[in-house]
Amino acid sequence: MRLSASFIATAPLLAAPIASAQLKPNNLAATSTSGSLSALKYTKVGSTGSYDQVTNILPGTFPTCDVSPFCVTETKEISGNLAPFDDEMTIAFRGPMTVYNIAVYQPTNSSSASWKQVSSWAANEKPTNLVFMNNDGGDVSGEWSICAGASQSYANGDWNAAAASPNAEVASGNLPEGQEINIMTAQTCKDSACDGFSRGTANHGWSGSKFFVLTFDMPSSSDASKVPAIWALNAQIVRAAQYGCNCRGTGAKGCGELDILETIAGSDINQAISEIYSPKGATGSGASFFARPTSGKVTYGVIFDVDTDSIAIQRYTEWDYTQSAITRSVVEGYLNAQAMTVSFDTSANGKRAPGPRQVFGAHKRRRHWH
Repeated sequence: MRLSASFIATAPLLAAPIASAQLKPNNLAATSTSGSLSALKYTKVGSTGSYDQVTNILPGTFPTCDVSPFCVTETKEISGNLAPFDDEMTIAFRGPMTVYNIAVYQPTNSSSASWKQVSSWAANEKPTNLVFMNNDGGDVSGEWSICAGASQSYANGDWNAAAASPNAEVASGNLPEGQEINIMTAQTCKDSACDGFSRGTANHGWSGSKFFVLTFDMPSSSDASKVPAIWALNAQIVRAAQYGCNCRGTGAKGCGELDILETIAGSDINQAISEIYSPKGATGSGASFFARPTSGKVTYGVIFDVDTDSIAIQRYTEWDYTQSAITRSVVEGYLNAQAMTVSFDTSANGKRAPGPRQVFGAHKRRRHWH
């Protein structure tokens, strides 16, 4: 992101926030709030309720899963702004896709006056406090069991198989059609305990408020049934089993998922929808959509903000990934910018927010077993 001289004069990157400012960063794409979107904001995100937290997975005895139930859960109560999206989160990607840059910013203290770049990566370079992982646990890294399937594994540089250690190979950023990866911090659950159940290769995600910036493209698919997506998950999901025993879904199982840009097989695969899931239900972009970037790379920001209990998804014209920090006033400029606004408030009738499409999208139906 490069800021114009007038914007810098109003809100320098490292200055204290201006309480009354209604700033508009100059790197936002031309605003569209219906049809083909450029910006979407979820408000009143936080839940008061509970979900089924996985506390253990019983592996069973090969060749059949001889334990029932093998997925052991306990009720976990949650409440407050952004809950459960204030928990540790991971970002997942499915190809065909080329990823060029990733950066993550988080508040440096409780006042949120400054947001520091805590993780970063550029194609063909080693990442900083960021590990690429996938769901191929077994022989190379992670683990596999007959009941639970594959755990997380470290991803190889081609993003199509497991590696023995984190970031052992430099990644070019090309994610093949049908392949999936996700990102975590470099801190493992062995370094410090993770919430919920962890197995195999398990790392921490990003908790509290967080700001992800992603530059990528989604080239055309050779197989229309294999379409790209970017989504955020509660990190507990991947630490247990992204496709299997986890706290994924809506209602009692919903520990937090945000589909950021997901193309759906069987519908217009040049359109990418957004949906959000939590203990209180699901809602999303409905008939509106983000355009799938098949002909060139794009940059998106995704802000999870505890203070305002909101999540913003926005397309940018550019981003300066060398920025080591941004101020709260700049973050508020993005949060206050014009966008299609979807309230996740279900308190009026106590019922689930209306889901614009089938609750389980394409990547949610996939199961990954060896």
